[in-house]
Amino acid sequence: MALDTYGSIWGNVLQRCPNIGALFAQNIVRNAFRRIYERRRWSWLIKPGQFIVPGLTNAGTVDVTINSTLVVGHGTSWTSALVGQQFRVGVTAPIYDIASVTDATHLVLSQPFAFTTSFTGIHYQIYQAFFTVPTDFHAFATLWDPNFNWQLNLNVDQREINAYDAQRANFQQAYVVSFRDYNQPASPTIPLPRYELWPHVQIAYVYPFLYESRPPDINDSGATLPRYIRGDVLMEMSLEDCARWPGTNETPNPYYNLNLAGVQGTRVERMLQELERQDDEVYVQSASYGIGQLPYAPLPWGDSRWLQSHDLGLY
Repeated sequence: MALDTYGSIWGNVLQRCPNIGALFAQNIVRNAFRRIYERRRWSWLIKPGQFIVPGLTNAGTVDVTINSTLVVGHGTSWTSALVGQQFRVGVTAPIYDIASVTDATHLVLSQPFAFTTSFTGIHYQIYQAFFTVPTDFHAFATLWDPNFNWQLNLNVDQREINAYDAQRANFQQAYVVSFRDYNQPASPTIPLPRYELWPHVQIAYVYPFLYESRPPDINDSGATLPRYIRGDVLMEMSLEDCARWPGTNETPNPYYNLNLAGVQGTRVERMLQELERQDDEVYVQSASYGIGQLPYAPLPWGDSRWLQSHDLGLY
């Protein structure tokens, strides 16, 4: 079965409302598609991804200087693969992103090193703590650890982690994936969300996930209409918009009719509800029975083990 195309849909709209012009017809079809995909977490928006954790790099020692972004290594073998990973010395100094690697013994941090003193010949750690999502990412559906057979918690923010582990002194399997910031790409591309896996993992590992994507606009080069979205629905949504547009003083829109727009809107809502019903047959969202659901990773804070390892000297 041939799928409806962007060109055929806006062409049909233009035939019904020729006074709106081709550009307006294209815009309202594009915006109708945007409204559809933002209406719910459709099955055709779900995609797989994975966070691949590299192993720890800590061979040799380093020199770091206050207010300088340059790190000098001794006995190191750094490569450009470290760009985007995190650099730290001890657990009381800040964690820095690696902006570039000049050679095997020189790298550049994204911010100047700041601490109470400079260091010469100190031990260091380079590993991945913050992970950038795919370019079409919108939201996580689930992220899990196959080895421990549990899901990571998605609803813990940075303030909560800072309240319990501001030093990021925990190094083990991750329990939490927490939004941190947006990356700052060197090229003029749109920044993407970055997430912290906590506690930090310092061995080669992988965390698979499913996420809700943001599709390209229907008018983008190479874009196609998803199989589960019918072209007649987009056309009816666009005709509703046409009926709400009065036109201009020079060229009034003969299709303008708010009563007709209301009728169109009722018809569109029924059509969208039918699309949702059909999509529920692929990806049920309206009901959840918790059968066979992976458990969530146990949050460590508050138990006796955590309190003993984080003695605050209050007693």
